[in-house]
Amino acid sequence: MRKRLWQLHSWLGLVAGLGLLVIGLTGSLLVFHEELEALFNPELVRVEPPRGTGLPTRDPPAGRPAVSLSNRPDVSLSNRLPLDTLLTHAQRQLPGHEVTGWLPQYEAPHLADILYVIERGGNEWLIATLDPYTGKLLASPRLGTTTLTGWLLDLHYAFFADNVGLAVAGLFGLMLCGLGVTGAWMYREFWKSFLTLRWGRGARILFSDLHKFTGIASVVFNLLLGFTGAYWNITHVAGHMINGDPPQPKIEQRLYAAALSLDALARDAAARLPGFRGNFISLPSDPAAPAVIFWGAIEPRGPLTGPYGSTVAYDPQTGAHTATTDLRDAGLWTRIADTFVPLHYGTFGGLAVKILWCLGGLTPGVLAVTGFLIWRHRRRPPAPAS
Repeated sequence: MRKRLWQLHSWLGLVAGLGLLVIGLTGSLLVFHEELEALFNPELVRVEPPRGTGLPTRDPPAGRPAVSLSNRPDVSLSNRLPLDTLLTHAQRQLPGHEVTGWLPQYEAPHLADILYVIERGGNEWLIATLDPYTGKLLASPRLGTTTLTGWLLDLHYAFFADNVGLAVAGLFGLMLCGLGVTGAWMYREFWKSFLTLRWGRGARILFSDLHKFTGIASVVFNLLLGFTGAYWNITHVAGHMINGDPPQPKIEQRLYAAALSLDALARDAAARLPGFRGNFISLPSDPAAPAVIFWGAIEPRGPLTGPYGSTVAYDPQTGAHTATTDLRDAGLWTRIADTFVPLHYGTFGGLAVKILWCLGGLTPGVLAVTGFLIWRHRRRPPAPAS
């Protein structure tokens, strides 16, 4: 039994090792993607909140349409310009484009809002950034993969290979779970000498101890990240295979009324779900199914509650309410799946958890390298007797 487990564990590691190294490294970088984006592209993403913007006296517990991996304390939102004003500024500075998605950075007051836009006559989603305090456009429309965050996300989730890459990365996530389970079973007795690394006993012994130590210490973490990542990718690919993936229709004109007030809709959504805040606003991009949807959560939300679990939808021409989904009334699995965002990205516990998640993302790479070295040493023929 142990020999078969070791063989399974070895082959899973050999097949998935390089992929897990890439996924782990990019995941570690994505934990601090906002800081890295601000470091390398400060003129595109950094904004300065007006004086008088202060942190609240309490730090509320907090937790992908768009991906914002942050989870920082709220600031006084009164310093932001109204949604309608910001949308007007954006439309004026984006002639020939339509805003189809909006990620307000409520929890990252020093970062610009992210706009998702499509050029009229086209169907390609682009991103731009907008200062929420002045309405100034900071970054003109560009492909998401031209930003550091977008490039890392595409590599992390799909290896730049669309649905094929999503499927492969999902399988790697399942393999990471398999490696964790088989490794924990094979080395369950290693707990007795968990903190012991046998220095001076040769490279093979040291790599073996380091491999076991890293694997046992990170097994729960890797099972969590492997399962959540595999769930997202595989369900996405399965949905594509079952329902198809119709092309994004070209946008020829604005698909919502000029008089539509996002501020009024936001107030209505908060009245229907007291405490609700729209953390992502989806504006219509498909003439066949137009809708304005606020994706959000009841704030302040619990530490393991995702930012987009509840929705309120409206008719884009009349502003009439059409649907509401409240995460609190959803089924058990839906509520469990909602926790995957904060758990996968480590956005639920401040800087300490982010550092821990960043270090944890490196463990698949450490396991891949040390596991390969152990396997290669065992495959090496013994030295001939002198």
